[in-house]
Amino acid sequence: MSRILVTGGTGFVGARTVAALLAAGHDVRIFDLSPQSYTAPLAPLDIVAGDITDAAAVTRAAQGCDGIVHLAGLMTVDCARDPIRGATVNLIGSLNVLQAAAPRRLPVAYLSTAGVFGPADAVHPQPSTIYGTTKLAVEGVARSFHLDHGVPSLGLRPYIIYGPGISSGIAAGPSIALAASVRREPATIHFSGRVGFVHVDDVARLLAAAMSVSLDNATVLTVAGDTAGMDDFVQELSRQSGWNGVSIDGPPLRIPAELTSDPVPTAFGPQPVTTIAEGIARSLSDLKALTHER
Repeated sequence: MSRILVTGGTGFVGARTVAALLAAGHDVRIFDLSPQSYTAPLAPLDIVAGDITDAAAVTRAAQGCDGIVHLAGLMTVDCARDPIRGATVNLIGSLNVLQAAAPRRLPVAYLSTAGVFGPADAVHPQPSTIYGTTKLAVEGVARSFHLDHGVPSLGLRPYIIYGPGISSGIAAGPSIALAASVRREPATIHFSGRVGFVHVDDVARLLAAAMSVSLDNATVLTVAGDTAGMDDFVQELSRQSGWNGVSIDGPPLRIPAELTSDPVPTAFGPQPVTTIAEGIARSLSDLKALTHER
C-alpha cells in the first residue's frame, strides 16, 4: 500500500481527491493549514496541521510517503488582493513540495489552471492574472525539478471546477449556485460567457490515477471539461433543481472561451468527461444526501 501526502487535503478538490485515493487503495496523509474544522468526517486519516510556506514542515510531512498530491494554494481573487502572499503560497509553497520530493524522487501531481492562458490565445500560455502567472511559474519549476533532480510530475490545467463542496474565489460561482439551489436560496455567479465546466470528481480521479501509475516526465495537461455558456449551466440547473433563483452578473473571465483538452495518457485508464447535465445531477444528489444527513 502506498502512502500519499495530500497538501490542502481538506479543501474543495482535496476532500474528493482523498476519497479517490482511498478508493484506489492508497493510504493518505493530509497536510493542511487549518484542518480542525474538517477533522470529524476525516478523523480516521493521518492529518497534519502546517503551512505550505514552511519548508521544514512540508519536508516532515512527506517523510514516509510514496507520492504527493499538491493542492494547497490561493485562488484568483486572493492573489489579486495580495500578490506577494499569492506568490509566496503558490510558488514558494510548490517549491517546498518539490524540494521535499527530490531526495527520493517522489512523484508529484499538482493543480495548475486554465488561467495560464490569456483571453486571446488558447495555445500559448500568456496569463493575465497574478494567479495564472504563479501557476505558470509552478509548471516551470516542476520541469526544472524533473531535469535537475529526477522528480516526475503531472500538472493539471482545469478550467472551472464545480461540484458539491465549499469552493472559493470567483470560480466558485457554479458550486455556490448548486448548493443554493438545494437550499432554495438566491445566488449570483460573478462571471459570464463560455467556459469549460470540469466536475470535481474528474479532477480527483485524474490526480489519484497519477499516484497509481509510473510518472516518468514533467507533464502538464489542459482539462477543459464540457464547454458551454454560463447561461446554459444556469438553465440546466434550474431545470433539474426546480429553482430559478440563480443569476449571472459579471464579465467573461480572462481565459479563452474555447480550450481543447490534452489527451490523457492511456496508462491512466478511462477518464471520461462528465457532461454538465451529468455533473449537475450528481452534485445535486450529493448535496441533498448531505442535507438529509444533517
